[in-house]
Amino acid sequence: MREIILKVLSEVACGNTGTCQINLQSESAQIMIADKLEKELDVYVKSMLEDILCCELTDGACATDENCCGGECHNE
Repeated sequence: MREIILKVLSEVACGNTGTCQINLQSESAQIMIADKLEKELDVYVKSMLEDILCCELTDGACATDENCCGGECHNE
């Protein structure tokens, strides 16, 4: 999760110009960052949940390709 958060913050930080500064006290900046984090973390959490549930459904045999539940959660 740490890598995802750092990636999102890097994207938000205008790293290509070096001159962008975001006011973290601004509600609109907080909402923008939260929205970007939510989108990225949602994919991570869905994938993690699918991995856990597939293991439980297959009695711990967690070969992802063989035992994936077949949902679309890895393709979002």
